[in-house]
Amino acid sequence: MGLVIRQSIYTTIISYAGVVIGYINLLYLYPKFLSLEQVGLFRTIQDAAILLSPFAQFGLTQSIFRYYPQFVKDKSTSHTFITLMMLLALAGFAIFFVIFKLFETPLLSYFQDNAKEIIQYSSWVLWLTLLLVMIAALEAFSRSLLKTVVPNLLREIVARVLLSVLVLLYFSGALTFDQFIIGSVVAYLICLLLLISYLWQQREISIQTDFKKLDQNKFPELMKYSLLSFAGMAGMILIGKIDSMMVSAMRGLAANAIYTTAFYMATVIEVPRRALSQITMPLISQAFEKNEVKEVATLYRKTSINQFIIGSLLLIGVWINLDNIFDLMPKGDHYELGKWVVIIVGFGKLMDMLFGPSSEIIVLSKYYKFNIVLIILLAAIVIVANNILIPRYGIEGAAWGSAFALITFNLIKFFYIYIKFDIQPFEWATLKVLIIGAVTLLVNSLLFKIDNTFADIVFRSATITLIFSSLILWTKASVDANGIFKNLIALIRKGV
Repeated sequence: MGLVIRQSIYTTIISYAGVVIGYINLLYLYPKFLSLEQVGLFRTIQDAAILLSPFAQFGLTQSIFRYYPQFVKDKSTSHTFITLMMLLALAGFAIFFVIFKLFETPLLSYFQDNAKEIIQYSSWVLWLTLLLVMIAALEAFSRSLLKTVVPNLLREIVARVLLSVLVLLYFSGALTFDQFIIGSVVAYLICLLLLISYLWQQREISIQTDFKKLDQNKFPELMKYSLLSFAGMAGMILIGKIDSMMVSAMRGLAANAIYTTAFYMATVIEVPRRALSQITMPLISQAFEKNEVKEVATLYRKTSINQFIIGSLLLIGVWINLDNIFDLMPKGDHYELGKWVVIIVGFGKLMDMLFGPSSEIIVLSKYYKFNIVLIILLAAIVIVANNILIPRYGIEGAAWGSAFALITFNLIKFFYIYIKFDIQPFEWATLKVLIIGAVTLLVNSLLFKIDNTFADIVFRSATITLIFSSLILWTKASVDANGIFKNLIALIRKGV
């Protein structure tokens, strides 16, 4: 677990630096310099590209994780493998492009009534989709090499800083809004080129087309797995992003601005899960390759408790500071309509973290087909639920649909893994964390309110962090947390 903890610390630091920049963008720069409709349009374009990207990559990202240990034996086969994957990614996008163009008119007509502005930017959605496909493939390859820091730096920080610059240029009059949208696509092109340059300088990629070096017998299996994973990934993205598209179509771009802003505020909770997943996924793949189920069980359990601890603290921190956050936001009275969206989505994200790397375990095992069937079923449920809930309850209906999907999805995966592998992620420490979270919320309700908003955020956040962390360490809920704390104390003493 040492490698997981060490690299996850780096990626978590980068991820949270990215969250800070993202918060500045979404909670201050965008509301201040863009109208609600412009924010909604910009977010719809981004979410549309994210939604379309799994359909354009046909499951290649998952295949890279799964088959890298099987195909790659040395540097030469590594270069050949990634060359093949990039060519397949381009071929996949070409097929997707043709299909999209055939059905473009009926697809875009969905937005005609309440968000027709998105229609004129459909070509830029496609360009952004292509860039996301290429970036995802190279990121998966880099993480298979256990090189996670630079890909995270580009995705979490560089891309967001470039978007900050673009919105400031728009405000200054140097760019029109159309140029701002185009510039946001160019920002991802810059990130792609930087990622290629990094891997090239590390001598991890070069163009090698002698595909006979790779195990030819595994090609049919890889293609079959890619197509099956495509269905699963597409369903998972549908679960996560279709709500944004449906809010835009049913309630308009202004409603989507409020919804996506609130949704993003809740995603701070799952940053540790993304960081740990990037490290644990190749380790789980290697463990299955060696048939070491006990190692999988260890990763399952430790990842679950560590994610639950951090996620609980973050959800409590966001929840108790929501009024302060909206007070500080430009046009905060408009965005405050998304308050319950933050709480509902945040709870769903926390439940997702509690169940640990269950998706990764199923996807990387011989039972990966089950995950695909389940995701497709839940994606259908989410679409039906949103069609019922959004017209009746607006953006809160979309939030309930998202949370319901995550909780149901994880419960089914939990029972399936337990039946197939006889492993589960929970221990007495899980109950300890739940009680500690309840105690922390109770203490917050007893705290007095400070008139100065910044001072109240600092006071409230520091108090609940101190209480929560102290109780976690005192109860020894996480061996890793206590280990990190002891190492930190040792370093401080050594420095003194």
